[in-house]
Amino acid sequence: MKKRNYFKWVISIFFLIFAPVMGYMHQVKGGGPSGSPSVDALCPFGGLETLFSLIKDGAYIKRIAPSSLIILICLIVLTILLGRIFCGYICPLGTIQTLINKLGRKLKIKQIKVNEKMDKILRYSKYVVLVVVLFTTYKAGELILRPLDPWATFMHLGSGSEIFSEFLIGFIILMLIFMSSLFIERAWCRYFCPLGAFLAIISPLRIFKVKRNPQTCVNCKKCTKNCPMGIEISNCNATDSMECISCGECLAVCPKSETLDMKKGKKKLSLSAIGAVVTLVVILVIGGNVASGKFEVAQGNTETLTQNGVLNPDNIRGYMTLNDICKEFKIESSILLKECGLPEDTDLNKPIKELKTDLEQKDIEFETENLRDAIKKILEK
Repeated sequence: MKKRNYFKWVISIFFLIFAPVMGYMHQVKGGGPSGSPSVDALCPFGGLETLFSLIKDGAYIKRIAPSSLIILICLIVLTILLGRIFCGYICPLGTIQTLINKLGRKLKIKQIKVNEKMDKILRYSKYVVLVVVLFTTYKAGELILRPLDPWATFMHLGSGSEIFSEFLIGFIILMLIFMSSLFIERAWCRYFCPLGAFLAIISPLRIFKVKRNPQTCVNCKKCTKNCPMGIEISNCNATDSMECISCGECLAVCPKSETLDMKKGKKKLSLSAIGAVVTLVVILVIGGNVASGKFEVAQGNTETLTQNGVLNPDNIRGYMTLNDICKEFKIESSILLKECGLPEDTDLNKPIKELKTDLEQKDIEFETENLRDAIKKILEK
C-alpha cells in the first residue's frame, strides 16, 4: 500500500520558501549585526570552510559567522542519526531539482541514464570539488570561490541585474543545474555538490538506515525506479550507499508492508517519525542556540573590516554607515564627506545602501566602491 510522504514535502517546501525570502530580506535590509542574515551566515558549508581558520587562529574567515558553524553541527547530528537527510529533506537546491525533474517527466522529456561506468566516475567528482574548494579557501583565507557558488547565486537572485557583476559564473552554473534536472534527477547532488560530498563521508556512521526484507519483497523495483539518487535499492538488503539522501521516496512507493523500513535493529521510524526527528533536531540545535544568544549571524564592524590584523577599506559593506566608517578608521566626518564629494547635510547614520538611493534623488552618484577609494586616499595622506 502506497504511503504518503507529506511531512517530508512540508519541510522541503518550508525551506524552499524560507531561503529566498531571507535572501531578499538581506538585499532590502542589508547585513551586519542589525540587518538581515547574509547567505553566508545561513550556509552550513561556510562552517566547514572556516574550520581551519577557527582552529589555527581562533577566528572566522570573512563573511562567515558563528551561525554557519552551528548549522553545520546540526547537519552532522542529523547525518549521524539518519544519513544525508539534509539533502533529501531540507536543501532548497535539492528540492528545486526534484520539482524540475517532475516537471520534465510530466512534459514527457526523455530521461538520460548515465552509463554505469561513467556514473561511478562522475560520483567521485564531488569529492574532488570538496577538496579543491576547501584547499583554496584555507590557502586564501577567504571565500575566494564564492562567485562560482550556485547556492550564493540562488540567494542573490533578488538583487536584480547586480547579480551578473558578482555572480555571473555562479549564475551560469545555477542555470545548468536547473536545465540538467529536466533530464537527470539531482545531477548536481549526485556528481558535484561539495556539501553533499562531506555529508556522504560521515553518512556511514548513520544509526538508522533503509533496510529491505527479501522474504516479503515482490521485486517490483518501484523503490529503485523512484530513487532520486539512482540507487539499486531492490538489489540490496540495506542501503549502505553513501549516496542515499534518506528522502523516503522508496519507503513511500513500496506496495508491501514490512518490506522497506527506516530502522535500527527492531526499532522502525515511520515517514512521519522521520520528519518529526528532523524537526526536533533543528529546533533543539538551532533554536536552542538562537534562544541562548549564541546564533550570531554577523561579526562586528571591527572584525569585518580587519584583514591580517589591519583595517582594510575593501571590506567596507553596504550595511555600514558613514559614522561607522569614521569611527573605525578614526577619520573626521567632514574630511570623509569632502573626499567623497558629498554635501555637508548627508545623513551619517544611514546605511550606505540606503544613502545611495537618497543621493540619487539629488543627482549624486555614490557607490560603496567610491567610499572605499576615498578611505584609501585619506589613509595615504
